[in-house]
Amino acid sequence: MLPPDAWAIIEPVPLRVNQSGRAHAGLWRLRFGPRWVPRADPLTGWTGGGDPLGQIELRFANRDAAELYCRRATIPFEIRGSSEVRRPAMPCLTSEAPPRLCCSPTGPHALRCSDYPIGAHRETRARPDAASHSAFSFAG
Repeated sequence: MLPPDAWAIIEPVPLRVNQSGRAHAGLWRLRFGPRWVPRADPLTGWTGGGDPLGQIELRFANRDAAELYCRRATIPFEIRGSSEVRRPAMPCLTSEAPPRLCCSPTGPHALRCSDYPIGAHRETRARPDAASHSAFSFAG
């Protein structure tokens, strides 16, 4: 039994930014809206509300299933977001791949690597050696 002031939010499951897979694309979730504003704890300073319904999230295959669930359970709801699925970025083909920046795994070294486009025009200049660099010398 839900409290009488409980209401639901139906929205698409957000796609993770750091993953390119589409495993959960098209899923919808039902979560309960806040029933009161969060307050700061005087001892720790953390913000919290204490509403147990804030921890509940139900997932559905489509928007219609989530709406049907709310209607059967007589839960007032609102729908947020659109049903359009975000398209992932198209991978580039090997012929369109950007040039390899450097042979070092720590990043581009323009003065040391002839493969780096910026360093290619500096071929005539003498390349400094790490052992002769002033930052690495022990002489006064």
